[in-house]
Amino acid sequence: MESHTDREILAEEARLTEATRNLDVDALDRIYADDIIFTGVTGAICDKAAVMDEARRGAAARKATGPNPHAPSAVAYDKDEIRAVRHGDTAVASFRFGVTIRNDGQEVVRRYRTTNVWMKRPDGWQVVAAHTAALG
Repeated sequence: MESHTDREILAEEARLTEATRNLDVDALDRIYADDIIFTGVTGAICDKAAVMDEARRGAAARKATGPNPHAPSAVAYDKDEIRAVRHGDTAVASFRFGVTIRNDGQEVVRRYRTTNVWMKRPDGWQVVAAHTAALG
């Protein structure tokens, strides 16, 4: 089967980006498959419960700090170098992203590369596997 860059998967990645930026727990719950295998930057393998717990903690921390200019906060989440290749009902997306964190008036950018494996399921596309690596 010939693979090709797929606009549908790019649109799914855009939905995931917005859900991540906004810490939209409900959207992330729909996007991440119940049987997801996620490998984080430390090499630890997480299941959906762990991924969703982290999202909930992040959303709660964001809500608790509100507009406090001295509290550490993520002020930007930007993706680039995105590629998406589809093979039937499975697709792979790879991208680089940066998270800008502001703390006491200083900003630090952390850069990562992620690969997401998407699978088309009866209710739509879901991420079934993901791996994120920190970049130097």
